Amino acid sequence: MPARFNAYVPDAAALVRLLDDDTLYRIGRSAECEVRVDHWSISRFHAELTGASARWSLRDTGSKNGLRVDGHLAVRAEFDKSTWFSIGDVYCWFEMLDEVAAERHRAEGAARRATSRAMSQQLVPGLGIRALIPQTLDVVLQLAGLERGFVLYADDGAALRVRASRGFAVDDIASTHFAGSAAAVERALEEGKSVVCCDAAESPWLGVRPSVRLGGIRGLVCVPLKLSGKSVGAIYADSRKPGPPVTELDLELIENVARHAAASFEAARLEGDVADIVRSAADAGLRAPLWSDLRPPPR
Repeated sequence: MPARFNAYVPDAAALVRLLDDDTLYRIGRSAECEVRVDHWSISRFHAELTGASARWSLRDTGSKNGLRVDGHLAVRAEFDKSTWFSIGDVYCWFEMLDEVAAERHRAEGAARRATSRAMSQQLVPGLGIRALIPQTLDVVLQLAGLERGFVLYADDGAALRVRASRGFAVDDIASTHFAGSAAAVERALEEGKSVVCCDAAESPWLGVRPSVRLGGIRGLVCVPLKLSGKSVGAIYADSRKPGPPVTELDLELIENVARHAAASFEAARLEGDVADIVRSAADAGLRAPLWSDLRPPPR
């Protein structure tokens, strides 16, 4: 019987893997593991999961921080139903599936990727920068399943500005009243990498911050907007309501949208600059040169 393995790492997207029975899965930090869970409390080769018929077996393979099933240390456990357990300090939900549910999981993943591609293709420079940025934010909020967010963007090397927001007062984002996580935004911009938390209150570096605790932030994601390897902005989204965590698939789709959006923003900005130049020339009683005007006369 197939199964779905979910690992909730505090400072990362939730890991979700569909597991086939009659297969051995090594779990650990090593890149050689079939199920890689990157957290300091997990050993390189921490445990093994194997399935046969309607039962699955979990075995500790000599880890440092052990396994816990139903709150008790265990060297081995047998599962014939869905259950919670922990690997090191990472909580995991092991969900038994039938073949129909497993196929539905695969189909849903494929459908979400197709939807993400279709949404990205609608983010075209021709919309203009003023319409393009808020539309991008709406796409990210929909893909992430989060309730509020904003987009920072710097035009042609200028200072970062809030160019669109949902659920935030624009004036409060850059003030001491900001109810989101400024630290997540700063880290994403400085490191040029996405910041994700399944539950910000449980994060070692975010959970201690007043804005996170007082704001009641649960899940959050902040993805940098990059051009030629340089951050030109960021998309931030979070939620204060309990709900599904941001998964690795969610993050993959959001990052794909961000890459497409950054290029579209820049193209829209350049198109706007050209249009402004043309309008200025027309206002001055001039006209933009035609290609035929620039070509040398025939000899």
